[in-house]
Formats: sequence, C-alpha cells, structure tokens
Amino acid sequence: MSLEELVRKGCLALAIFAGLTLSVTRAAEPEGTAPATAAEAKAIPGDPAQSLQRGLEFERKRNWASAIRLYEDAIELWPSRTEFSHRLRLCETHYKLVRRYSDRSFREILLKLSRDKALELYDELVDRIESHYVDKAALEPMIRRGYDNMEVALRDPNYLKTNAITSDATRITWLRQALRERREMIEIPSRNAARSEILSACELARQGLGITPAPVILEFTYAACDVLDPYSSYLTPDKLDDMFSMIDGNFVGLGVELKQDELGLRLVGVIKDGPAFEAGLKIGDKIVAVGPKSVKGMGLDEAAGMLQGAEGSTVDITVQYAAGGTKSLRLSRRHVEVASVAQAKIVDPSAGVGYIQLTGFQKTSTDELDKAIAKLQRQGLRTLVLDLRGNPGGLLNVAVDIADRFVDHGVIVSTKGRAPGQTQIYRARPDLVYTMPLVVLIDRDSASASEILAGALKDLDRATIIGDHKSYGKGSVQSIFELRTVPAGLKLTTAQFYSPTGRAYSEQGVEPKILMQEVAKPRDGNDALPTFEIGNPKDDRVLSRAITELSGKKALTSR
Repeated sequence: MSLEELVRKGCLALAIFAGLTLSVTRAAEPEGTAPATAAEAKAIPGDPAQSLQRGLEFERKRNWASAIRLYEDAIELWPSRTEFSHRLRLCETHYKLVRRYSDRSFREILLKLSRDKALELYDELVDRIESHYVDKAALEPMIRRGYDNMEVALRDPNYLKTNAITSDATRITWLRQALRERREMIEIPSRNAARSEILSACELARQGLGITPAPVILEFTYAACDVLDPYSSYLTPDKLDDMFSMIDGNFVGLGVELKQDELGLRLVGVIKDGPAFEAGLKIGDKIVAVGPKSVKGMGLDEAAGMLQGAEGSTVDITVQYAAGGTKSLRLSRRHVEVASVAQAKIVDPSAGVGYIQLTGFQKTSTDELDKAIAKLQRQGLRTLVLDLRGNPGGLLNVAVDIADRFVDHGVIVSTKGRAPGQTQIYRARPDLVYTMPLVVLIDRDSASASEILAGALKDLDRATIIGDHKSYGKGSVQSIFELRTVPAGLKLTTAQFYSPTGRAYSEQGVEPKILMQEVAKPRDGNDALPTFEIGNPKDDRVLSRAITELSGKKALTSR
C-alpha cells in the first residue's frame, strides 16, 4: 500500500514533525497582538522577579507569543520556580484558543456543528486516543483540562464576540465560578461519565450566557489532545490539508513562509519559482495589506488565511520592501512544489567537498537527495557535508531510506507503541549506495527525522556529527488519522523511537562529536542579531569546521 493510500485511509503512522513544524504558508511561531523581538521576550539572568513582571506585562497586552518565549527561557534558568510553569501553561492555552478562532475552517465548519454532531466528533477522537495513543490515557485529566479551556475562553474577547456571548461581566463571572466549582467535584470512571460531564458544562453555559453547545464541546475536544503531549493535536479541516501538503511537498498558494511582524506579515521563506519568487519578493519583505485591508495587528493564521484561495485565483497585496519602498502587487495562486534540498553545491573544489542542505523529510526527499548527489559527483564530489540544521523532521520512512543509503548493516531506528504495527525495528539493507566520507551538521532545531538520521549515522560510526548544540530531543512518532464525523483530523503520538544502541531520543537528542561554540542565527530578516549566511564557508563557521574535518579523507572501500 502506498504512503498516499495510507494517508487517505486515515492512518499515517510515519509523520514525525517536531513541535516547531515547518510550514510553507505560515510559520509555527505563536502569534500575539503586539509582537516583541526575541531580545525583548528574553528572561533576565539572575532576576526572576523582574522576568515575571515582564511576562505579566506581555500577558496584559495579550501578547501570548512573547510571554511564552519569556517563560520558556525562565524555566531553563530557574527550573524550580513553579510560577513560570504555571504562567506558561496558561499562556499556551490562550495562544491555542487564538489560533483556533483565527482558523477559517474552525469558524465556518466546526463552530456550526449541532450538539449531537459535536459529541460524535468528541467520541471519535477519544476512541482513537484510547486505541492508538502511545500510553494509556486517563479520561479525568481530559475533562479537567476542558474546564480549564473554558475558563480561559470566557476571558477571551474573540471567543465571546464570535459566539455572540453577552459581555455582562456579572453573568460571565457567575459562569466561570460555576464551572470552577463543577471542575473540583468531578469523578470520571467511564466514557459515559465523561460525556455526561461535558453535557453538564453545556447546560451551565446555556443557563449562564446562552452559549450554544458546539463552542463548549469543542473546548473539551481540544483539551483531550492538549493533555496528552506537545505533539498530539486536533487538526481542523484547513490544518489537515496543510499537513497533507507538507507530506506531499506541494500546495496551492503564493510560495511564502510567514511570521507575524508588528507591521503585518514578514517573509522568512520564499520558494523558488513560486508566484512570490517570480514577483521579486525576498526574505525580509513584509506584506502589510491584503486587498484594501491592513493586516497590522492581525493574528498570523487569520492574516495568512486571507492569502489562501483556489488554484488560479488572484490576490492583491501591498508589500513593504526590506530594501525600502512600498508597492501593490497582484499574484496568482497556483501549485507550488516545495523542495527539501535547499542547497547543493561544491564548497571546496580543490578537496572535492560537497554540501547539501536538507530542510525536511517529505515524500520527494530521497529522490531529491539522489539527484543532488549525482549532480555533485559530476562536479568532482569526493566527500559530503549534509546539513540538517533547522530541519524539524518529517516522514520516518524517508529518514530510514536516506540513512540506508549511507550504511549497509545494523539497526537504523526502532519504535515502540501500544497499537498493532507501532513496534518496529528498521534495519539497514546490505547494499551500500554512497561510500564517501560524511559529516552531518545539526543544531538545537534539528528534530525528529533529523535525529533519526543523525543518530543512526553517529551510532553506526558512519559520519562525524558537528554542531553548536545537541539536537532538539523529540523522540516520538505521530500518526495522522482522518476523522469520519467531520472532514478534520487527529495528529496523535503513537510510538517512541530509539537509536541503534537503544537510547531514547526524547529529551536527550543527538550530541555532536565536535561541539562548536554557539554561533549567530542565520539571516532571515529576523531580529537585529548577529547573522551569517548558512552554506557559505567564509561566513558559516560550522560548515568551515566540517570542511576541515573532511580534509584528506577517502571513500569507504568495504564494510
């Protein structure tokens, strides 16, 4: 059965993108209403009290993105200070709510479900969790988190406005208190008890503020995923389509990757030969209006959603160029192929050192890599640098296929899960495709499939790993299920994966053999930090060290 058939049948047990999932239409960075720079959102070393006050100020401005970044930084500095963990979870709940209500398909499809259909969706979701989640999941924490979600929702102006809820502060306070009291009393021994509890919450919401059932049941539906782990999530119809586009390596759109900016949408990626690329847009340029409407202060998903549309349709945008000047453009949306090999070149002609930057593991990645290596071999390739820095992962089978091209023996990766088919051992086949000496580059954002590949090549003594930090440390496999109730999906952690030596990757990552001092971030039009051009040996210290490491090495003759 093909990968595409597995996807469309509702169970793709191979998708292992990290929490920082790469997207070609929007970046997975939390958005707020008033973005701050990374420096402004950084905790102050040695001063937890001042950091907490700064975080609370971000919260008052409803700038969840900056608050989340600050609290994550603070937890690293002061892991015993529980107030930061509490504030982080609260801000993450706010952030997820904002993203839900910015999602067109959530508003236009899910919020319009009847009570019975919304309950059917909840039941189907819990069915999948009970049968396929990597660990046995208890129902009571899911219901408690649902009440927590409602507590946050009733403080959110967009939730109240979208659901036509009265702004009567007295009634809102009464309902919040009633839900809080109900939460403290719950005991959930069975699925029926969970269902009854959700219906009780719906009745309280109706009595208090006239809220229809769907906006309540959906908060419990999302909570059932939120309580599991950072990588399991409910996928709206649009998010499910985005996931399939990422797996396939293609989508319909303008060919840009976006981040929120104080002026609108900042381009952090422009896909070669896409509509935006052909219009001359570059990284650092900003989209400040879509049609006549300014996108300043708009949520990332909402603003990016305005750029989406059917193939062949057009969209008018106003661009503020990084080099200066503003211009209105009309772009046509069309099919765009997303290459996972971003660069392939000879970086040291005299020594025959080749360089390939791999940005993801999608269905086309193995073929792309083969073609890139063949091209470099015609140009004199003798040794290779494979750059996985910033690579958030992708498909497990693709990581295995690529590793198998460089090794001819041993375990590449093993997985362990509860559901049938989730416990597997993936071994190298005896045919060796590539024998050239190899260096792999990683950083703290190399995750999931990147860690499978780097970890296998390290443990099997096939490559030298160089980086400025150990890798991300995401050691779990997510399966994608299409749901029957509505055209939506579930991304669910169904297994953990382990290195060839049996070491868990979760929270551990892959340690570089050669650890470089931390270097500046690559240029992406981001905050005013020191920058370097990734893939340029004169500018990229880690790549330069890799070239030195490969100097004088020869290809393998046998194993």
